Amino acid sequence: MICNIVFNIFFGVSVDIMKIDSKSLLYILMMATLGINTPLSIVGIISQISTHFHTSIAISGLYVSSFTFTIAVCGLFIPILFSKFERKITFVSILSVFAISNLVIVFSNSLSVSLFFRVLSAAFYPAFISIALTVCEEIAPEGEKQDYITKILLGISVGSIVGLPITTALGTVFGYQIAMLWIFAINFLTLTLILVFFPKIPGKSKRFDAPLSSLKSVEFVLASLGIVMMPIGASIVYNYMPYFLQTVSHIYTYNLSILLFVYGIISICGTWIGGKLILYKDKATLLIFQLVCGLVFSLFYLFAQYLIPVLMLFMIFGVLDGMGYNLIQYVEASVLPNSPELANGVFLSILNGGIAMGTAIGGFLVTDFGVMSIFVGGFAFLMVAFLMLYYVIEIMKINLKYG
Repeated sequence: MICNIVFNIFFGVSVDIMKIDSKSLLYILMMATLGINTPLSIVGIISQISTHFHTSIAISGLYVSSFTFTIAVCGLFIPILFSKFERKITFVSILSVFAISNLVIVFSNSLSVSLFFRVLSAAFYPAFISIALTVCEEIAPEGEKQDYITKILLGISVGSIVGLPITTALGTVFGYQIAMLWIFAINFLTLTLILVFFPKIPGKSKRFDAPLSSLKSVEFVLASLGIVMMPIGASIVYNYMPYFLQTVSHIYTYNLSILLFVYGIISICGTWIGGKLILYKDKATLLIFQLVCGLVFSLFYLFAQYLIPVLMLFMIFGVLDGMGYNLIQYVEASVLPNSPELANGVFLSILNGGIAMGTAIGGFLVTDFGVMSIFVGGFAFLMVAFLMLYYVIEIMKINLKYG
């Protein structure tokens, strides 16, 4: 058995796809997706990064955010470039880039070198996630496609949420290099899983100009403009929620950490709930989501001085935040039905670009108008999202994937 595995690794003989059921393949992909998201978790060790590279907190923050900015840009075209290649080769190649990049970062004392390899790995991230979503939909039994997609999205959530406290703890106690060594280890583990157990699956050879022409359609443009308002509005609130909880609700340090961890767990549940609601009532879920989220932001503003209502609203927001992954991916898959790799790449661009824009807008609001303004800003963007999606769904009547 061991000899066979070693032979497979070094000579490229893949496991027969018929000998592994779709569930096994799904969980391998889910684990790999979890692993490839761990580089996002260094947001909790910005001060350790600053100490390691002898630079300012502001520069360290840019180093951390370079990952999401790169994903937002590369998500628009990198998945299409990889769509025609054999899936296992694609996954192994990308995970190898991640493992090598993170290993270099572990031993590098140069901010420029580390930034280069962090951006390099982020550039390939959209291709991995996009093709993982495409493959899981291809291997899913009839009637279970959305469940399979939801599990990959759960891998994204869990990788960030579970990775954050582990990376933060290791970075705080042992320093930045040990935290990065843990990230390398999880990347190497997922690379081994794909290398040994994942079968060869052919890519979908196609001309690049055909799927890219879909980006010119009115339906795509309006739906994407509407759906990007969701992560912008959510990020305005989410990224400054710890500051709100500290300054207004007076929740600090240990209690705040526990609360944010519980929020993360609840948002994972929200991702699962979002997948189920899309299957049950996709149109209603897309439209009502914006209204419910806007209502929650309004109630935050009205009951900000009362601890129990704030805590209850924070947990409800956690569920809604988790649902957002499914809704954004579903809209893009609906308006780009003939190019799933492109749709999933655009989903990643919208998600990460929206988070980056929301963070910037939220910082402006807090600085100039105070922390309570984040709820006004978040509400405004969610209402714009509702109006645009209502127009696209009810007036233009786009074909929703499961509609």
